[in-house]
Amino acid sequence: MYRILIVEDELIAAEYLKMILEKKGWSVVDIVDNGLDALESIRKYNPHLILMDIMIKGPKSGCEVAIDIRNISNCSIVFTTAYADDEMISYAMDAKADGYIIKPYNEREIVAIISLLSAKQNHLNGTKISKIVGGFYFNHETNLLYKSGEIIKLGSNALKLIQTLCDHKNSCVSYEQLYMTLWHDEINLKKLQMVIYRIREICEADFFENINGIGYQIKIDYK
Repeated sequence: MYRILIVEDELIAAEYLKMILEKKGWSVVDIVDNGLDALESIRKYNPHLILMDIMIKGPKSGCEVAIDIRNISNCSIVFTTAYADDEMISYAMDAKADGYIIKPYNEREIVAIISLLSAKQNHLNGTKISKIVGGFYFNHETNLLYKSGEIIKLGSNALKLIQTLCDHKNSCVSYEQLYMTLWHDEINLKKLQMVIYRIREICEADFFENINGIGYQIKIDYK
């Protein structure tokens, strides 16, 4: 899961950012308002991205803290600021930042910038992520299902079923193939249907499409 640290001394602004990020399925690991706490949080959570306000509490500005961060982390840094001038751009270059977002926040801009950085991180890590309708994400490296940064607690057969469907996301997987993947014995469609039912119940969502008489296909979110 893509981990984000917010460094912002205005609590309302920080909570608004968190709401936007978690709605998109990213994990906000911490919110801090000063450089010392930011460095401590980085060591603790190892975030992929830091959203750093320029004007924060403490003896150092966000730009100065960002330069310190480069001594302990190669994570992405995006500045948040109410101003965009030559000095701001110079600060961003000195801190090797990946960009900046102008206040007041525009949700579409925030999502666009972070989506690009997240995709870049996934490419570098070689991590395959399947985005499922309803705000769910299946990580093919950990073989776990997530929503809003939290792991959805499912049994091994349920996770194996989701993995198989995500591996064939653009096609229908037959009942027989799914059953053999899970149990390797005589086909019993009621057992398969029970696993589907339990997933729907735990997730409180239905991201399976039942192709009558053939099998199941998972509903992928292509947005």
